[in-house]
Amino acid sequence: MTQEKSQVDESAVADSASQTSGAPHSSDCSSSLSLSFSSSSTSSASASGQSLFDIPSSDLAFDEAGASGSAITKELRRLKRALRALSACNRALAQAGGEQELLQQICDIIVQLGGYRMAFIAYAEQDEEKSVSPMAHAGDVDGYLEAIALKWSDTPAGQGPVGTAIRENVIRVVVDTAHDPVFAPWREAALQRGYAAVIALPLRVAGSPFGVLAIYSGQAGSFESSEVELLTEMANNLAYGVTAIHSQEEGKRATAALREAESKYRQLVEQVPAISYVAEAGVQGLFLYLSPQVNTILGYRPEDCLSDPCFWWNHLNPEDHAVALLEDSWEENRPFQVEYRMRRQDGGEVWLRDEAVIVRDPQTGRRLTRGVLIDITERKRAEKALRRSEENYRASEERYRTFVEQSSEGIFRMEYNPPVPCHLPIAKQIALGRKNGYLAECNDALAKMYGRASARELIGKPLADFLILNDPGTRQFMEKFIREGYQTTDQESYEMDSQGQKKIFRNTMSGVVVDGHWVRTWGITRDVTERVHLEEQLRNAQQLEAIGRLAGGVAHDFNNILSVIMGHGELLLAASAGDERARNGLEQIRRAADRAASLTQQLLAFSRKQVLQPKVLDMNEAVADVQKMLSRVIGEDIELIASLHPSLLAVKVDPGQMEQVLMNLAVNARDAMPQGGTLRMETSNLEVNEEMARDLELAAGRYVMLKVVDSGHGMDARTMSHIFEPFFTTKPMGKGTGLGLATVYGIVKQSGGGIQVKSEVGQGTTFRIYFPAAEGNASKRVEPVASGRAGGGTETILIAEDEPDLRELTRIFLEGYGYKVLAASSAEQAIHTAESFSAPIDLLLTDVIMPGMSGRQLAEKILSKRPQTRIVYMTGYTDDMVVQHKVLEPGAKLLQKPFTKADLAMKVRATLDGE
Repeated sequence: MTQEKSQVDESAVADSASQTSGAPHSSDCSSSLSLSFSSSSTSSASASGQSLFDIPSSDLAFDEAGASGSAITKELRRLKRALRALSACNRALAQAGGEQELLQQICDIIVQLGGYRMAFIAYAEQDEEKSVSPMAHAGDVDGYLEAIALKWSDTPAGQGPVGTAIRENVIRVVVDTAHDPVFAPWREAALQRGYAAVIALPLRVAGSPFGVLAIYSGQAGSFESSEVELLTEMANNLAYGVTAIHSQEEGKRATAALREAESKYRQLVEQVPAISYVAEAGVQGLFLYLSPQVNTILGYRPEDCLSDPCFWWNHLNPEDHAVALLEDSWEENRPFQVEYRMRRQDGGEVWLRDEAVIVRDPQTGRRLTRGVLIDITERKRAEKALRRSEENYRASEERYRTFVEQSSEGIFRMEYNPPVPCHLPIAKQIALGRKNGYLAECNDALAKMYGRASARELIGKPLADFLILNDPGTRQFMEKFIREGYQTTDQESYEMDSQGQKKIFRNTMSGVVVDGHWVRTWGITRDVTERVHLEEQLRNAQQLEAIGRLAGGVAHDFNNILSVIMGHGELLLAASAGDERARNGLEQIRRAADRAASLTQQLLAFSRKQVLQPKVLDMNEAVADVQKMLSRVIGEDIELIASLHPSLLAVKVDPGQMEQVLMNLAVNARDAMPQGGTLRMETSNLEVNEEMARDLELAAGRYVMLKVVDSGHGMDARTMSHIFEPFFTTKPMGKGTGLGLATVYGIVKQSGGGIQVKSEVGQGTTFRIYFPAAEGNASKRVEPVASGRAGGGTETILIAEDEPDLRELTRIFLEGYGYKVLAASSAEQAIHTAESFSAPIDLLLTDVIMPGMSGRQLAEKILSKRPQTRIVYMTGYTDDMVVQHKVLEPGAKLLQKPFTKADLAMKVRATLDGE
């Protein structure tokens, strides 16, 4: 059944019984009667042990005899039942042991003795809904109380007789539930249970209702005025009894609470770790009371302290006397608190907190101090330890801050908002970390790595501003970091500074994972961009050095072979005057040998092993001289522009090699501009600082810069990384040897200079070459004078050459010029020949490097015996070998292999003639 239908609210009280609505509580007569009856009944029951429900048989007979009487008889019968019920209720009140027991007995009496259909007692609740709570009931209830919702509020639910009786503090009667229109909402439930009439009597205390006694009759028209008076007396007596029981219980509770409070206070005073005291106010006041805790805290018995008038003052720490004297200025009834130290009986010292108030004794008028002394020694020790700890922490934090701020390495903390779930795939974690991460803390060193002035400019920046995730190296770095449990050591990442420049950092990082989420990362990083670039340059230099050593190693043997090929080719060519076919073949052999010799020289130039003869010169003149020849080399569709510094410093380089550098760069530019363009050569003076010197692998100082710029198709980064490698070329097969720029690189480096290249596809190429500035004036360039045929002579020449074919060829050449030749296959044999030959030896032609003894050592031994002998050195070795054997010293004559017959004749003749 729904609430609307089943929980009837007694919302309309019939006023049909208005004649009884305002009935007095009791008339004088009925009151006297009921009290007299109550008294006699109570006495009789008490004396005889009669039950509350034991009714005399005459009363029952009277009821039966009058069952068919008149209306007066019926009225008397109802009154008799009400009177019996009242009498029994009074006995129940006198014998009640408790509230609930009393309420239940009253309901039982009303139903059993009063002959009513049902009765219940309910209390008014002071809740928001003003509900009514049934406390006891008797009779034919059959779920009636559960079917209605009792309320005393001024709402439809509170308009029933129960709610109205409580709310308006009046008696409410419904004389006929079957026809009263106001009672309609509860009619069905009431008639089903035989409720024909209802009376609701308020239960009052001090004139105000606190509950209700509701009685339901099975006869319509019940509750006439006399009956109402008796029932009102019953309700008043019940209210008085309930109030008396409440008073008794409240008294018991108050007494128990007082005893409990006294006990707790005693425990508080005697068991808490504090001394309770009462003393006369003032620093010289006597203690009047001290709790036993004084023995525990100070080591004295209370009576010992009370017997000493100056106990408190004498046991104070003298340093705290000033604090104690403040007590004389304290106001009455205002709590105060001070802390001071007192001496214990064992000589120790304790800290006490004195919490007290000054009051005036109402009987004597004396000012008294009441308070407690709390031992705070441990707290003071803890505070001292805490201060020391805080000081140590601040010092440690300051040291940490100093370390972080002064560290040359970047120190940082990354936070992720929101944190990154660790269960996601690694790629997803990396993406979210880059998106959600930001720099929460860092030092200035890290900020400077990113091109910022201080850490303040960097803190709060998102990780996406730094990390370049599309770089394979960085992605591998992050994958390894996550895969290894958010830990990594000394791993490289590729990042970007505030100017957009790519940076290489080497990181050691540790991630923090909380509840399965990556929340932050701590790290230390170093900028290794320059180091990595230097390592790359070193690798390239080592690679070029290895190739150079290979080239230099084969140069000597290759030059000897070429010397033999070229020499015998010349001899055969001279002897084939009538055979044109043979002459053409020999010419091809000679040209091939010349190209091989040129290739050897380029390899030596690249490897920086060729023999240089540097001179102080003006680079402007070198550029001007080369430009005169370039018009025939680069073509008319290329515009040649020279921009030469008017006060250019001098440089010390090999003039021939300088010319080779300019020619190779010009040819390289020409090949980059097949459709024509512009070639610019510029010279300038430059002061190279320490930073620039590191990039160029040079020493800081003054330099002369040669800049060669073309407007060609340019190069990509991959091509630029290989341009100085020998035999690397982008030209088609057969169109180049790949030694042009390698030769330039070798000559510049061997001359103590540096070279840089900058190029972009479609933007042309710029070469910058740096030569150290030299002291002194540049030597004037002397135009070579064309010489005639090499002359011969009749002098005696001693040849020392360990290569038999070359030795024999040299002998044939010299004898062909008329010289007398002595040949030796070693230095030892040459010495023996010189010692055994009695005639003068005019010239020693010796190889620089020979087994057993060098050419220099051989020359010294020959000169010790024949000081008039001239010396010419032959070599196919590289520059460092020649320098090592001191054959480039002033006055020494050098013939570089491979050489021609004419080269040999001119060098020998010039040396013999003292030129």
